[in-house]
Amino acid sequence: MGSNVLTTLVVAAHPDDETLGAGIWMHRQAPDRVHVLHITDGSPQDMHDATLLGFPTRESYARARREEMSGVIQMLGIPPENWNQLEIPDKEAHLHTSQLLTQMAGIIDAIEPALVVTHAYEGGHPDHDTAAFAVALLRKTRRFQLLEFPLYRANEQGEMVIGKFLHPASLPQQVIDLTPQECNFKSALRSRFETQKAMLERFPDGQERFREPPDYDFAKAPHEGELLYERWGWPVSGSGWRECVRNASGFDG
Repeated sequence: MGSNVLTTLVVAAHPDDETLGAGIWMHRQAPDRVHVLHITDGSPQDMHDATLLGFPTRESYARARREEMSGVIQMLGIPPENWNQLEIPDKEAHLHTSQLLTQMAGIIDAIEPALVVTHAYEGGHPDHDTAAFAVALLRKTRRFQLLEFPLYRANEQGEMVIGKFLHPASLPQQVIDLTPQECNFKSALRSRFETQKAMLERFPDGQERFREPPDYDFAKAPHEGELLYERWGWPVSGSGWRECVRNASGFDG
């Protein structure tokens, strides 16, 4: 997974997900051939995080997250025009699947990426799973290689697991071991996301993991037991998310 000249698209749910999952992978590529798409603006309707951080409106929090991401794009050397962000609220991507699929299809058709990198389907965040679903659905009618990265999920005890695939022995993985210099650079990238500092401090910097995704059945839960966002008491349940997936599966764009 070293530097190459392939056009690539990293599809992430929120600003910072791409850095956590593939920050150094992106840094090792030819920056003008890397494109980034965020499927949400990173700002939830519930205003919980925004209020704790002192933002008066959802829109001001979204602007702050966009400005943070703009700095990361600059640090990576990616041309600003290679970055797209959809105006969908955080935690609600599954409620806007028609819009998401149409806009994502247009971007993929314009870029024609040879490789798309996105989230694993792991039940950690509904937007992460929506990104995985949307890319998998569009891959049925478009030709590109697909790799996924893990971020976080629940284990059998309901505890948060970071950076490890579900069923890691079932599929081969490509593991990037970061050099000390790359660890420092990734830490510098993460530090630009000041609004996400408390969450991002949980993530180690030593490795990035990728694999070709299994043939997911998105009508089924990614694992048994409560999903992580269900344990967190968010307003969306796994069954509710899967109902949205079933409704969108006939997309023909």
